[in-house]
Amino acid sequence: MEVELAGLPLVVLPGTYRRESESRRPTGPVRLAVRGFASGGQALQRAADRYWQALGALPVWEGQGLAAGPALRAVGAPANWPLASPAWSGILAPEVHLVAGSRQWRQAGSPGGPFAGLAEVRTLAATVSDACQMGTRLLLAHGTATQVSSIDLAAGSYTTGYYQATARLIATDGQAGYLVPTATGQDDRLLRYTAATTSTTFLLDAPVRRLASHAGFVWALTRTALWRLKGTTAELLFTHPPLLAEDDGAFLVGHGTALYTWLAGRVHRADTTGTVRGWTPTGPSGLATRGAASAGGYLWVTVQDSASGRWQLWATPGRLASLQGLALDWEKAEPWYLVEEWADAGAGWPVAVGGRHPDLDLLLGRASSSGLLALQALPRPGYPGRRASFQVASGLLTALPAARLPWLGVGTALAWLDGGGTPVSVQLGWSLDAGSSWSWGPARAVGGTPRGFLVLEERFAPPLEAAALQVQVAVSGVSDWSPAVVGLWGLGATSATGGSGASESQWLPRRRWRLAVQLGPLLPRADGAQDTRDPTLLAGLLWDAWRSGAPLAFRDVDAPSGATVLVQVAALEERLGGVTPAEARRLELELVEV
Repeated sequence: MEVELAGLPLVVLPGTYRRESESRRPTGPVRLAVRGFASGGQALQRAADRYWQALGALPVWEGQGLAAGPALRAVGAPANWPLASPAWSGILAPEVHLVAGSRQWRQAGSPGGPFAGLAEVRTLAATVSDACQMGTRLLLAHGTATQVSSIDLAAGSYTTGYYQATARLIATDGQAGYLVPTATGQDDRLLRYTAATTSTTFLLDAPVRRLASHAGFVWALTRTALWRLKGTTAELLFTHPPLLAEDDGAFLVGHGTALYTWLAGRVHRADTTGTVRGWTPTGPSGLATRGAASAGGYLWVTVQDSASGRWQLWATPGRLASLQGLALDWEKAEPWYLVEEWADAGAGWPVAVGGRHPDLDLLLGRASSSGLLALQALPRPGYPGRRASFQVASGLLTALPAARLPWLGVGTALAWLDGGGTPVSVQLGWSLDAGSSWSWGPARAVGGTPRGFLVLEERFAPPLEAAALQVQVAVSGVSDWSPAVVGLWGLGATSATGGSGASESQWLPRRRWRLAVQLGPLLPRADGAQDTRDPTLLAGLLWDAWRSGAPLAFRDVDAPSGATVLVQVAALEERLGGVTPAEARRLELELVEV
């Protein structure tokens, strides 16, 4: 019996040859799971144990689960409501007022009761191009049509020429109004008005794209920088590459401790505290946007998806910045949630209108009709406001390092800590072609108890063999309560530890050989010829191979001529059984497949 290692023929000592697996194959089902929905997700899809996508769901329990998000209710638009137009709101508790087009409205119905529509208050001097609230006043810019006007929400009066200047944009720091004038060549300056004709001029670095009132400051986004203004002080916060696209700066909205805008076809964030300054890409990207608003604890953004062309409504709770977190770049990524997707022209131009009615936090305008959509961000007693259905899907659970893997089934975990009234319907689905097509298990009723935790699984008989698996859970029939999806997984028939990018530790099928070579004296070759090599020199070559650790070509005892595999010499043991080195000398080898 003869083998060959690195071109050296070796005669195997009879009774010493063993060929075996290098280690035991992990057996039994292994769960590849998605747990936690507070980070990663649709805006950061990097690893399978963090990669997920959902429609119509918002987080619960600090992102440990996803439950039914808010419903979008169709409500009739009042007469004279402008089609596909932005709107602005002003609040003097308990009343909430809106301006859009050239009219002012207030919310109808009793405070604390359900939303009952909008009632027109008055016709304004001209169409509104921008607005902000300063104390109990709404300041209205009308472009070149007329001077800045004002609505006194406390007195119910309306004043034209409140600032005797025309303005394209307007904002406030709570003490004065800041205008971007309409005069030719003056779009790179702000006029600070404290009275009708009393103003201070701030010359900025470039034309102003957008103004925002947030955290007691006025924020000015120019073509090349972001400015912060308060009182008579103007501070250049940071510069950025020139804004070249027509819709760059389409909105500038404050939420939490950050400002958000639209740059290069994507939502960007700038933290307003700490020392780290600049725009950070975050959230969804798309072909276009129809604005953003902060309401009900979330930032809401409407985006046209670049792949499908459909209009979508996204939401994020944002991240509260801290000096330590900004310095160390903690939690750079924000979780974003797809709340709605429209097959038609959709909606947009969100405006915050919460505070008067428990079933209303946000209004959106329809793009193709005069209707409005009302949204309640969070469930409230007597007003659940939930979407009737939602879906959550995992990322690709891969078979790596194997090319294919037998999949035994899929599963999900559901939990609820309140409600549990009328049962909802839950279905588990799976896809073997990266989501191009889905198979579904039977619908199951879930609920009936005030609190609960339930594991649902679908087992495959026989197993389905594929390179990757996706899992989806669909919940429907939601009314006054919703279970939360707290986990999704696929069951593999063998270990996939490290698959899907979850770890770098990989199990690989490898073989091991154990054999001994007699050196004193050398045994005859397989063809009967006497081996005349120097045993000491042969032993030295094998010890050198062990020291180097280099992969060597190995031809097994039953392999045809020229057929080799790569191995490493894992261990050597040399034994002397006689009086001199030439007597009963043997060398034991352990080889492992590379």
